[in-house]
Amino acid sequence: MESRARLGKMENPVRGFLHGSAAIASIAGTILLIVRAHSLSGRLAVSVFGLSLIALFTTSSLYHAVPWRPAWKARMQRLDHSMILLLVAGSFTPIAVIVLGGPWGIATMAVVWGLAVFGMGRLALAKNAKTGTSIALSTTIGWLGLFLIVPLAQRVGMGAVLGIAAGGLVYTIGMVMMVTQRPRLWPRVFSYHEVFHILVIVASATHWMVTYRWVAPYAAA
Repeated sequence: MESRARLGKMENPVRGFLHGSAAIASIAGTILLIVRAHSLSGRLAVSVFGLSLIALFTTSSLYHAVPWRPAWKARMQRLDHSMILLLVAGSFTPIAVIVLGGPWGIATMAVVWGLAVFGMGRLALAKNAKTGTSIALSTTIGWLGLFLIVPLAQRVGMGAVLGIAAGGLVYTIGMVMMVTQRPRLWPRVFSYHEVFHILVIVASATHWMVTYRWVAPYAAA
């Protein structure tokens, strides 16, 4: 494996800076969502989404930038993969609680959080995180949102549905890059993994905008 360029003691500085900056932005984004929501349950739901963003970007930044010892590197990798599952479930939470509610909301929460907790449990017990397995599970959970197109379109309109789908597509493109390890641009500094980190930020920002624009202020008629 080709050695990576460092910045002082910082490993993978581009990845560290990208997701470190996103973690800081997520704090502000979470506050805006809480202010935007109308009810206590809505504020709690958007808080779960916001905290999952903060957790993912903070963990990712620390995992990639800090020169961990091998044993801790493996632990941080498993935690990093777990945070992806946490974010997928966290992204569904405002939709399920605020927009869907009732049987649709309960079923959505049960399925996405059940699968996410299952995946995180497997990672906690594993010796090493398998990228392909984590990607397959998180992508599968994310695209379960296809079953929600009709109720979402009826409540918040196709603009929100298209925004959610666009974010999911960007995430999926990033996942494909991670599996195929392409494109290899400048391997020591900026390659497919850095592009993946950028796509995660773009997809997360897209879902945040949908949540802010349509989901957080939604009030059932």
